[in-house]
Amino acid sequence: MKRPLYLLVLFLVLVATSCPARKETHYVRWVIDGDTVVLENGQKVRYASINAPEIPHEDEPGEPFGREALKANIRLVKKKYVLLEIAEEPRDRFGRLLAYVFLPDGTFVQEALVAQGLAFVCYMPPNTKYFSLLLAAQRRAMRKGLGLWGGDFFRGEPYYLGNRRSRRFHRPDCPLGRKTAPRNRVVFKDMKEAFFEGYCPCKRCRPWPGR
Repeated sequence: MKRPLYLLVLFLVLVATSCPARKETHYVRWVIDGDTVVLENGQKVRYASINAPEIPHEDEPGEPFGREALKANIRLVKKKYVLLEIAEEPRDRFGRLLAYVFLPDGTFVQEALVAQGLAFVCYMPPNTKYFSLLLAAQRRAMRKGLGLWGGDFFRGEPYYLGNRRSRRFHRPDCPLGRKTAPRNRVVFKDMKEAFFEGYCPCKRCRPWPGR
């Protein structure tokens, strides 16, 4: 690579890696569920790096602790001002804004929900800034048996297949799980073990409590 071009590329890389995260203050008008809210401008915000259990909708019955997660999120943010730290990848496939959400007193909303056992961490590159912090909170909640982690609905399959690269876990017969390269494959005896290691359920085979 010629030197001027090399210097330009180096400059762009340094700028990209040194730019501070974009932050915005907004008022939360409505809470949709345990991990999604609506701002005063109508924009939907999906909490980055976590998933909360689904609430009943349409023909779906909902998931364990979905209503509890919704209520906790309402208590935390509804009709309050929040600071949004826009995630590394700012939009999901539905066009929702992805953000890390903080209250004026510094409370990290994602961490608060995970710490109560009402949401779980999900590894979603490039939005991984707070993954280690959230996983530590999840492990504390699991050890205490809080929320989801106090339930006895994490069995269902004799084992689960994990992918070290994607940090997803699958049912034994899931095509995606069975395609995992041997070097990336890990076997979990139950769902709790997978969650404790920071793995997230596969969206295709949906290995989730109560299913």
